[in-house]
Amino acid sequence: MEESSEHLKVAIRVRPILEIDKVQDTAVYLNENTIQVTDSTHMVTSSYDCVFSSDSTQQQVFEYVKKGIEGVSRGFNCTILAYGQTGSGKTYTMFGAEWESNNPAPQVYYQNRIPRPVKKTLPINTSKIGIIPSSILHLFQITKGKPLTIYCSFLQIYNEKIFDLLQNPNRDKPLSIREERDNGIFVENLAEYVVEKAEDCIFLLKQGDRNRVVRQTRFNHHSSRSHTIFQILIEGDKANKRGALKRAKMNLCDLAGSEKFDKEGSMVKDHIQEMNSINKSLTTLGKVISALAGNGTGHVPYRESKLTRLLQDSLAVNTRTILIATISPASIYVEETLNTLKFADRAKQVMVKVKKNEISATNDQLVAKLQREIQHLKSLLSLNRKGGLQDISQQLLALKEENERLKKITKNLTIEEVESLKQENKRLRIELQNIKEKGETTDDSFFVTESKPSSSTKSTKVPSAREVISSSDPGSNVQSTLEMWKKREMEEAVQNMKSKITSEGRCPVCTLKVPCKHYSKIDELPRPITPVRNVSLPPCPKRPNNENIIKDLDIRNVSLESTKKLSFRTRMKNSYNEESAAMAEFREEEKRRKKLKETESKLIKLSKIEAYREEKIRREMQKLEEEKQKEEEDFLREQIKEMNRRKYLENQKKKLDEFARIKDHEMRELKSKIKKDQEEQKIQEMKKQKYLEEQRKKIVEYQSKKRMLEEVTMDQIDELTKEVLLRQKSSTKSSAELS
Repeated sequence: MEESSEHLKVAIRVRPILEIDKVQDTAVYLNENTIQVTDSTHMVTSSYDCVFSSDSTQQQVFEYVKKGIEGVSRGFNCTILAYGQTGSGKTYTMFGAEWESNNPAPQVYYQNRIPRPVKKTLPINTSKIGIIPSSILHLFQITKGKPLTIYCSFLQIYNEKIFDLLQNPNRDKPLSIREERDNGIFVENLAEYVVEKAEDCIFLLKQGDRNRVVRQTRFNHHSSRSHTIFQILIEGDKANKRGALKRAKMNLCDLAGSEKFDKEGSMVKDHIQEMNSINKSLTTLGKVISALAGNGTGHVPYRESKLTRLLQDSLAVNTRTILIATISPASIYVEETLNTLKFADRAKQVMVKVKKNEISATNDQLVAKLQREIQHLKSLLSLNRKGGLQDISQQLLALKEENERLKKITKNLTIEEVESLKQENKRLRIELQNIKEKGETTDDSFFVTESKPSSSTKSTKVPSAREVISSSDPGSNVQSTLEMWKKREMEEAVQNMKSKITSEGRCPVCTLKVPCKHYSKIDELPRPITPVRNVSLPPCPKRPNNENIIKDLDIRNVSLESTKKLSFRTRMKNSYNEESAAMAEFREEEKRRKKLKETESKLIKLSKIEAYREEKIRREMQKLEEEKQKEEEDFLREQIKEMNRRKYLENQKKKLDEFARIKDHEMRELKSKIKKDQEEQKIQEMKKQKYLEEQRKKIVEYQSKKRMLEEVTMDQIDELTKEVLLRQKSSTKSSAELS
């Protein structure tokens, strides 16, 4: 097995000066693989494996990491990291120039956001794409035609929580990190997709990138607020001459940039929390790099951050790691540039041991994992094709049949059979993904994720026996020709059993007497199929009770069993436990009998439960009928009561209308009378006012005359008297003439 030690590869990429920098002064000077940072207070010079100027192209950067990507196809792990301050060009380097158009508007990443659909096409301009798309294209190009299975997954670390970018865009289900001795560090329940073409991988990359968290900052319009890791896993489908399968993974990491608190601008609460989480994880990454670069035996703080925990294998064990540190040449960012270069200086001192990853094709754990995945995938396929579960007895029948089949094919597996298992696993995964893509299912547990065997999903559905049998592909190479023939014989036996059940007037689904919840009449039962006659199969005796169906099928399984019993050993912690063939056969027979008794007792209990449920349903139906009849009577009474109430209200309304009409007439008469009285009163008032005015005038005249009389002399009185007499005479004369 190839093995070598090498330093962690470090490259520096300098971005051009942008308009947002608002300065033209540069503090960074390049000379081949040497970089110098100079300003009024600093003068630092460092050398690296490669230094890319601001004029470098995406293709030149990809050529630098191309060797590590090609090593993945040969079985070597590879990790590519983009590190630097915010706005220094990390995402541009990893994804490409026009990739930001794929992202949503900045600061639009709330949990109720629904991303727009992504077109399943390759980028138009391949010369401007970044490391991740270029790596995908190159990897599929060099592995074309090779017996490999390629998986890809995409995750982000946001505020120290891990989210699946392909399965959980709303970020409501954080994932957990697990570690196993054989599998190493992995993310539990992270979806892994089988990809056969580069277009599919690019499509998933775009879809996941749309779901990542971005925010507009003073450095960048679309600033990444989370660390993202796009992982590609390669597994060989065909063993080499040594009987080993190669396995390798490639981690493509776009780290979020470090950022200082903006005292001038306004930073919202979420922005501050994101900044603190990013700076904390990057600080922990720096501590880990410093501890590894020291070559000491001190503690390495991998567990202080989710990022360093996930990159633990990449930084220390069996991974070719390439760091691309991005910096800005502007003089106003000298402090950030120096911090990035210090991190790169420490990183290039880290030593890693790189070896080819191979696993034995007949490894028990690998075979068990493949069998579990195939069984789960077939169950999901059957559920999506058939549309649901069958009766509980049929579930037990399916489990029994599947266990017997797995028991047969796991006794003496060869390398070719393991390769067939991997091919079937790949075929089933692709078929499931095609069904998911067409919208034929909405099951969240659709894709099989890498998890512990004990942590089984609670929502896993078990198909019926017919579904399990029909879901097996007769053309697959998992079983030998003899096993395929046995499988066909088993299908015939099951068909015969169903025909017998139907001929006895029982439901072929739940095996209960008709009527049941599936069929209401015997005439609705499917016509019994003529039993298949085969001399190699023992005759099936008539079983009146449904609890013996499993027993019949088990007898047929035993009659078809022809594998020779061999001695085996069980590996313990520090030794092996040897057992003879006779003892092994005796143990298996006892186990089979015990399991058969348990199954029969379960079926009896299930029959009793079914009878109890039917009786309970009958009582409930009777009760519902009585309640319905009572409700109808109550409803009729309420209707009669409502009609009487309406008639009474109509009569009352008529009376009220008549009363209102009379009162209205009386009110009009009263108003006219009041108006007339008011007019008469007004006339009387006017007469009274006129009379009072006349009296007032007379009083005034009398008083004036009295004053005059008091002032005149006797002569004047005589004159006045004469004048009055003359007036009286004249008035008398005039009145006499008038009369």
